[in-house]
Amino acid sequence: MYPYLFTLEIPYLNFTLEPRFYGLFYVISLLIGYRIFLSEVKRRYIPLNADQAMDATFFFFFGGLIGARMYEVIMEWPNLYAHRDFWEVFAIWKGGLAIHGGILGGMLALLIYCRRHQLRILEIMDIGALCLILAQAIGRWGNFTNGEAGGPVTDYWTGLVFPLDTHIGSYAQGQAAHPTMIYESLANFLLFLILWNLRKKNFRPGMLASLYLIGYSLIRSLLTPLRMDNQFIVLFGEKILSAYAISVVLTSVAIYWIYTNRAWEIEPPQPPQPIDNRPLSSDSPTKKKKKQRKRR
Repeated sequence: MYPYLFTLEIPYLNFTLEPRFYGLFYVISLLIGYRIFLSEVKRRYIPLNADQAMDATFFFFFGGLIGARMYEVIMEWPNLYAHRDFWEVFAIWKGGLAIHGGILGGMLALLIYCRRHQLRILEIMDIGALCLILAQAIGRWGNFTNGEAGGPVTDYWTGLVFPLDTHIGSYAQGQAAHPTMIYESLANFLLFLILWNLRKKNFRPGMLASLYLIGYSLIRSLLTPLRMDNQFIVLFGEKILSAYAISVVLTSVAIYWIYTNRAWEIEPPQPPQPIDNRPLSSDSPTKKKKKQRKRR
């Protein structure tokens, strides 16, 4: 595997251009996410045109990107970023994005956007859930090309040998390791297909987003033991895997949304009621009444 799309030496500038497959997968996810967002906006009769849907998609994407980076920096500050130059906090091209931070950042961006444009928050979250889980499924292949987010050494048939200059190769040392990122990608694709079909049932707003949070929390919790790059938080003096803690919070929020909004009930999309803004003709009843009053 090779992480770069190509390598191009820039003459006289002493600079090498090396775009990564990771970035390509981000672009693919963004474009597909926009198409999903636009199609769902039309199906649900949400008052956004194509340009506004594109703006919203970029807004949510960058909100998630900022959240993913902030989460990673906060979690790794004592061990890593506290000992580096401060500018490296912004060096996302060097790696360091956490999906849980992306979820939280994307939700915050979505909340801001919906309040500004007076949209139903839970309805937009349902659409965002479809886009996000598919983006996660695609994005994990960026982890694969980078040789990161893998599992321990194994002799199981799914094990893969990664190059020594990758994170997985550095500890596997030529031995096969669990490609945990591929396991998660396949599980995310499956969850996307489930949500994509459930959207046709027209549950009340918030149901798809809640099922996404529950489903992904389950996927991540099951795969966390097969990750070698897990992060920890300390609660009440106990060291806890942050993936477990965040999953519990997200699942609790999802269950709360489902029961408080009775999200299992059916609510088909309602087209907007047409408004008759036609100008009054010279023979309209209103003008006739005005003429009669004047004659009197």
